[in-house]
Amino acid sequence: MTSPEPSAADALPPPEGPLPDVLGPGLAALFVGFNPGLRSGALGHHYSGRGNQFWRLLADSGLTPRLLRCEEDGLLPSFGLGSTNLVARATASAADLSRTELRAGLPRLARIVETIRPAVLAYTGKGVYLAASGRTEAPWGVQAAPLFNGVADIVIPSPSGLARLPYAEKLVWYGVVAVERERLRPG
Repeated sequence: MTSPEPSAADALPPPEGPLPDVLGPGLAALFVGFNPGLRSGALGHHYSGRGNQFWRLLADSGLTPRLLRCEEDGLLPSFGLGSTNLVARATASAADLSRTELRAGLPRLARIVETIRPAVLAYTGKGVYLAASGRTEAPWGVQAAPLFNGVADIVIPSPSGLARLPYAEKLVWYGVVAVERERLRPG
């Protein structure tokens, strides 16, 4: 009798912290954040902060067909989307994380990418991308040199209501994710 082949889910790193990753096979875009905020950690749902604009940005950019509530984050894979963080620990602010702690999340992200092979990694903030890449600067949008072969890196503004960019400007960059998703994984 032979053992069953391991599934992609078996190859994923185990969930860590108070907020499980939202993943699925064949994702077109995986959103990568710093870490859960305290409210998201307490509620167990991504982007749960009262002023967070993530769900509205997804709907207004056409990434989701309707406005989802944070409690519906488990629906993301049905739209070809997923969510993870570099660090599992919930904090009041990403400023509470050390560079070392952030860089330590890269091997886990690499394992997720290797397993599910998203077309796009959308880093929700320049700081997230800089922490993951070890680079000192990056423009908004598609990056010239991706961190993982065959996966486009896109740096988008933080959806936090505390981020200084106007909503309309944030929406432009979430629209870039929608365009790249369609370009790389049509339909």
